[in-house]
Amino acid sequence: MKGTVLAPGIILNADDQRFTYLQEDVASVAKDGAAIVLKQGDEVDFIADGQTAKQIYLTKAKSMNLNLDNINFDIKSNDLSTIRTLGLAGSALPILGIIPFIGFIFFIAGFLCMLFSIFKLSDKVGSPTLKKNYILYLVVAVASTILISIGAITGALGFAGMGSGYANAGGTGAIFGIILGLAGVAGMIYAFFKEFQVYNELSNISGDKFFLYYFIGSVVGALTVFIFIGYILLIVAFVLQIIAWYRLQEIKTA
Repeated sequence: MKGTVLAPGIILNADDQRFTYLQEDVASVAKDGAAIVLKQGDEVDFIADGQTAKQIYLTKAKSMNLNLDNINFDIKSNDLSTIRTLGLAGSALPILGIIPFIGFIFFIAGFLCMLFSIFKLSDKVGSPTLKKNYILYLVVAVASTILISIGAITGALGFAGMGSGYANAGGTGAIFGIILGLAGVAGMIYAFFKEFQVYNELSNISGDKFFLYYFIGSVVGALTVFIFIGYILLIVAFVLQIIAWYRLQEIKTA
């Protein structure tokens, strides 16, 4: 019997009859053997057992069409739909951070959504490293940014002091600023490595390389932002991440 997934756990056949199903009734698997999570609009073939669908096979996946009405969201839930929605919000909202005066609100909201999505996905797949690496990335990136900023200010004041006749004090300040700056740069390199581990694991969990391509594009774009190509790479990277989160529908458990 053929039908269409009406909602998670419900299939509607051509005669408008509804059949319920459990995830364990889905017989189709991905190429890598991972379980397929059916989404609204997917076309399936199944065997009816009363009002229950058994031996369900995915015959046609719904084409990717961004429709917010099809996204089910419950902040307390660890289901894939909630994780996907949080990931989408975490990817899109920071882009609105460029809006004057209120942009920081979108940036913070996006940061929190991404944090929740990573934490929930880590718990769902039982990954011992995803959450840990993401926390390390955030903490080290913030600390390194502070060190670089303080180092730059201290170094600039030190060199200014040397030019004003305060050679000893200025020299000490300049050296201290350089040390702080170098420590910050080293920390930032480590933060980038942790971010790579996060998005590499996301790619492995989801089977979608767009997560890894986002990381590559965002890093290269940030390093070349002083030229026009950097902005293009950043825009492309953000779009890739949004697409990756939207089409997240099957995952590998640890």
